[in-house]
Parts: sequence; C-alpha cells; structure tokens
Amino acid sequence: MTPLSSEAIFLGRQPILDTTHTVIGYELLFRAHGGDETAHFDSAASATAQVICTAFTEFGIAAALRDLKAFVNVDPSFLDSDAVEMLPADQVVLEVAPQANEAMLARYLDLRARGYEFAVGLDPRDPLPAAALLDLASYIKIDVAHATADQVATVAAKLNSHARKLLAAKVETVEQAEWCGQQGFQYFQGYYFARPLIEEGRRLDPTTQGLLRIVNLVSTDVETHSIENAFKGDPALTMNLLRVVNSAAMGLRSPVGSIAQAITLLGRRQLLRWLHLLLFRGSGGSLATNPLMLHAAMRGRMIELLVQRRHPGERAMLDSAFIVGVMSLMPAALRVPMCEVLAQIALSPEVAEAVGDYGGPLGQLLLLIEYYDDNNMLGCELTLVRIGELNQHILNTCLTEALAWVQDLDA
Repeated sequence: MTPLSSEAIFLGRQPILDTTHTVIGYELLFRAHGGDETAHFDSAASATAQVICTAFTEFGIAAALRDLKAFVNVDPSFLDSDAVEMLPADQVVLEVAPQANEAMLARYLDLRARGYEFAVGLDPRDPLPAAALLDLASYIKIDVAHATADQVATVAAKLNSHARKLLAAKVETVEQAEWCGQQGFQYFQGYYFARPLIEEGRRLDPTTQGLLRIVNLVSTDVETHSIENAFKGDPALTMNLLRVVNSAAMGLRSPVGSIAQAITLLGRRQLLRWLHLLLFRGSGGSLATNPLMLHAAMRGRMIELLVQRRHPGERAMLDSAFIVGVMSLMPAALRVPMCEVLAQIALSPEVAEAVGDYGGPLGQLLLLIEYYDDNNMLGCELTLVRIGELNQHILNTCLTEALAWVQDLDA
C-alpha cells in the first residue's frame, strides 16, 4: 500500500441522533479521492487503518468528540489485527457486516469483553443474519433508503424482540424519521433535520418576530437603550441573555444584573451570534438537544476557521464568517425561502451575497462547507481549487476544531 498524505484525505461525518433529537455521535466517513467517492487501497483493512490513524491520531477527533460516539466501519481482517487496539473502546462503535463465521464471532466476543461495542448493518431486503451475531450487537443499523416501507416495518418488528438499539440509516426527511420512530427505531442517521421544509404563507410566531426585531436593531448598530427596550418586551429572552452572560464560559467575577450591562459585556458581535443561533431554537432546547442549532453553530465556526487560514488579517470578513454559516441554514429553521429570510433580517451586502447565491469569497467558503456536509468530495475538490491555498487537510483540521468548540459551548 502506498501511504497517503493527510492532504489527500477527506474525513466526512454524519450525525446520529436519538428520539429526543440529541446528537449522540457521528459516523466517520473516509474518502481518499473525491473524484469517485471511494478510497483506493490494497484492502479494506488498510482503508480502515488509514481512517483510524488519520481521525484518531493526526486530527485528534477522539478528544474533540469527548462523550460522543464515533461509528467506524471495519472488516474482519482489521478486527483480527492489533490495530483495533488503537481505538478507544469506550468511545468507538465498530460497524460490521451481517455475515460472520465461527472464528469471527469468537473474535467479536473477545472484543466485546474488552469493552468494544458493535453495530451490525442490514439491508431490509436481505435475510436476517444469525441470531448469535445479532445478540452481539449493541446497535442494529438498517438502511431505510432503498427498501419499501413494508420491508422496513417487517424487519424492525422482528428485531425489536432482540432488545437491541435500532438505528435508521440514510434518513432523508423529518417525516421519515418520525415514521421510523413509530416502527421502534431509537436512533437516526443523516442531515434530515437540516433539509429546508418550506411552508407557503407561513406566519412567524410572535416570539420569532420579536427576536428578528432585536436582530435587526443590533445589526443596524442602534443605541444600546433601544436594544434594551426591545429585550424588555420579551422576558424569556431577557432571562436567556442574563443566563448566557452569567455563564462560566464568560469568566465573569460578579453576576450581571441589568440588560444594558449584559449587552455591553457580551459585545455586539457576540450578541449577534447568540441571537442568530436563537432563531434555531424552535420550541426550545440547547445546543445539545437542538441538532439544527448545533449544525448551524458548527458550520459558522468552520467558515470562521477557514477565513482565518485563507484570509488572515481581514477582520471584516472574519466578523461576517460566522453569520454566513448560520444564515445558510435559516430557511430550515424558519421554514421560509431564503428570499424571505433576506427580506426580514438586516444583513451586510457581503453576507447577503454569500447566502443568496454563493457570491464573493464567503459564498465560495459556504459552498465548500455545504459540499463537505453532504460528503460530496468531488464538489469539495473543485471548490478547493477555485478558492486556492486550502486543502483537504485544512478542511479536516477545521472540522476537528469546530467539533471541539461546539462541545465547549454546551459545557
């Protein structure tokens, strides 16, 4: 096998959520070449080893994920090697194929005794694997993309008796996730929660309208007392503001007791960041329980990190970077088209151009991140060439840093 440099490795990921919409982990996805979406190695074991070395060693993703699970595809030859011990047993879920002979089952039993968890991947159109393998699995992962609803429901009903955790993979819509939940699935994989659901003629609720009003006041740089008066009209939002400013993350020596003081201490830039994220809150919840808010925060931070590397010293662009990432997901949060979002929220021309049609340097970085989120490696490679001075290694490093940053936000 010819070793690959880290500059030639794409480290993708897909979130895995539970029934409360809390992100419990990510499946790590590996690609060596964006052109055909596949890795080129002498064996599957070599490919798995490369994933581990890159993700868990060079990029330090284990530390970034902290308490979250990392799902990694493995094959029998890799599991039979010493390399598997590079993986932290308390954090990794080993995804295996539904076929296993006696020797493989013995090895799985040995690894499970060492603390490793397994996920068995199934296609509902195929016969069920041996009960001995199912009984070893902590998760049973079912591909719901290509089978019929009846096939998925039938397999789910049979597997529920194994008292294992059912994970629906390749979920495309919120409606599909809800249906899978009704069939007994406890976990769901994909970015289905970030797909924009546009409702014609939808009216925003009063809380969202009030929040938009404050966002526009802060964006247009009005006097602090005007912002303070707007907060006074929303007691719940005021409580949230004081809680954020008084949090341990702010490192304040004494509590904050007024809205004006909170605004001053937080600063306009941080205040605007926080307000934009609140537009994702829906019926409530924090970063931990609101996957769309989590995704928006991570996307904003990744664009910010890329600006620092591609356009160092450009403060105005850096100030706009986070907002571009967050605003790109606003249609999914508000369930209105981007044109209506742009009509309701005051944005700088640079931000509006970026989220409206991927214009300008920020728009190109947004396009890069969207390709990255969709695991479109060809799109990533072509966009990296257009942008210049960035590569896959930088992209993967920014992902790791963004994951760690988001974990700190909700600590």
